[in-house]
Amino acid sequence: MKLLKKYYLVILAFILIAFLRLWKVGGLFNFTFSEEMQAVMAWEQVKHFHRIWIGVSAANINYYLGPGFTYLNALLFAFSKGDPIILAYFSALLGIVTTISLFYIVRSLFSTNTALFASLIYGCSTLINLHDRRFWNPTPMPFITLWVIYSLIKARQNTRWYILTAFFIGCFFHFHLSLLFLLVPTFFSILQNIKKIKITTWIMMIAIYLLVTSPLIVFDFVHNFDNLLMPYKTLIGEKKAELHPFSVGDILGHAKELLSTLGRMWFIRLNTNPQDEVILESHSNKTPGNLIFSLVSLVALGWFFLKNRKTGYQIFFIALLTIIAAFVFYPSYNPEYYLMSFITLMTIVIGYWLNSLPKPVAVVLVSVFIIANILTVITLSDKYGLTVRKQLVQKTMKAIKNKSFSLETEGVLESKQFTYAGWRYLFKAYGKTPSQSNVDSVLSWIYPDEVSTEKPQLKVVVSDTIKLSFPKSLATFNVKDYYSYVLENN
Repeated sequence: MKLLKKYYLVILAFILIAFLRLWKVGGLFNFTFSEEMQAVMAWEQVKHFHRIWIGVSAANINYYLGPGFTYLNALLFAFSKGDPIILAYFSALLGIVTTISLFYIVRSLFSTNTALFASLIYGCSTLINLHDRRFWNPTPMPFITLWVIYSLIKARQNTRWYILTAFFIGCFFHFHLSLLFLLVPTFFSILQNIKKIKITTWIMMIAIYLLVTSPLIVFDFVHNFDNLLMPYKTLIGEKKAELHPFSVGDILGHAKELLSTLGRMWFIRLNTNPQDEVILESHSNKTPGNLIFSLVSLVALGWFFLKNRKTGYQIFFIALLTIIAAFVFYPSYNPEYYLMSFITLMTIVIGYWLNSLPKPVAVVLVSVFIIANILTVITLSDKYGLTVRKQLVQKTMKAIKNKSFSLETEGVLESKQFTYAGWRYLFKAYGKTPSQSNVDSVLSWIYPDEVSTEKPQLKVVVSDTIKLSFPKSLATFNVKDYYSYVLENN
C-alpha cells in the first residue's frame, strides 16, 4: 500500500500511456507495401521453415539486412495463423515496453521526476505513438537505442555491460542501419575504458556479436563478401547506390525536416490519420511541425547540453550530435523515421528540461501536452487501417465464394504495385489467396508456388479513395475510402 501511494502518479501515467497506445489497435494499424513484403517473407517460413541468411534490403544502398525481423514476424504469424492483427498488438505492446524501459533507465541515471516527464513525452506523443504502431524492421529502433546508451553509460563502472552493447550492435544489422550512428558513442566509450576491459569480456563481446550477425557472415561467405564490401564497391562504381551529389539545398531541406520533427513531437493536427503522418506509400500529407514547439525542443536541447555535464554522460551529447549531423548531411532522401533514435533521446532531453522548471510551470506544460495528444489520438481516422481493409475483404469474398480470381489495385498514383499494396496478403489472410495479382511482379519471387498460370474465373479490382465505374460488374462493395469490384475475367 505504501508503494502504491508513493508511485501513484507513475501508475496513473502508465495507465494513460497504455490507453493511448492500445486505442483502436487494429483500426489504426498500417498494412501497406512495407508490411506486406515482410509478411509474405515471414509466411514462407511458417509454411515450410528453412534457414534464411538475409532479410530485406536497406533502402537504396544495395545492402541486405539480417533475417532477425523476418524470423520475429514468422514467430508471431505462427501464433496467429497468419492474421496480421497480432503485428498490430505486438507493435503497440513493444511501444509500452519501450516506455517502461525509458522510465527505468532515466530514473536510474537522473531522477524519478525526470523519468516521469520523459515517459509522458514518449508515451503520449502522437507522433511517436504512430511510428511505434508500425510493424516493420525499424520498429525496434527506440528500444535498442535506449539500451545501447544505457549500457555505454553503465560500462564506466562495470565494463561487462559492453557484452549487452555487443548484442545490440549485432541487432543493428537485422533492423535498421541508421542505428550504426550509435557506433560513434560506442567507440568513444570503449576508448575511454579500454584499459579496464578484461580479456574474458572481450571474448564474450566478440562471441555475442558474431553469433547475432552469423546469418550475414554465412551469406557473405557464400556470396564473395558482396554485402560486406558494399561501401567499397559503391565507391569504385561496381554498385550503384541512389545517393545525391553534395547539395546545399539537400542540407537545408534535411535541416528543415529535422526542425519540423522537433515540433511534431509535441503536437500534430486533430482528425488526421496514421497513413498521412507516417506512411511512405499511398498517403502522405504530414502535418508540418509548429515552429514555436520546435524552438521549445531546441531550448530543451540547449539546456541539456549546458547543465548536464556529469562525467560519463558525454554519451548523450555524442549520440545526439552524431545523429543530427548524419541526418542533415546524408546525401539522399531522408524520411522522418530515420530520426527515431534521435526522437527517443530527445524525450530524455525534454524530461530533463521540464524537471528543471518550476514545478507548477512544468505541470501545466505537461498537462496541456497530454490533453492535446489525447484529443489527437481519439480523433485519428481509421479509414485506411487494417480493420477497414479486413471488412472490405470479407464483403468481397461473399461474391467471390470459391472461384479463382486475379487481384488488381487502383488509385491516382503511379506504380500501383507499390503505392496501393497490402491487399494480396490480406485476401490471403481473411479470404482466399488470389491466383494472380499486380504485386506479383515485385514479390512473387517469395511465393512462386502460389501464382497460377491458368486464367482465373474472376477479376477483383480494389480502388483506394477513387470510385471507378464498371458497367458489367458482378458486385461492388465499399467500406469508407476503399471500393472493390468483382468482374468476369474476360
